[in-house]
Amino acid sequence: MLVAVPAPRTTEAEARAAVAQMEPIMAIEGRQMSDGDKDLLVDLIRGVITFDEVAVIIAREAGYELD
Repeated sequence: MLVAVPAPRTTEAEARAAVAQMEPIMAIEGRQMSDGDKDLLVDLIRGVITFDEVAVIIAREAGYELD
């Protein structure tokens, strides 16, 4: 199991700035991120949620029933 070890002082503004820096790279690749996915990534960067929690959220959004 992987466990996220984020920087303990990452603010929401810093995390959102990091996500915003990725957007031009994603655009070059022809990809974009939904607002919900951006929010998940911000929470992950800040350490509010773990990789395992993100995996469960994504699986449920894809229609998988998890217990």
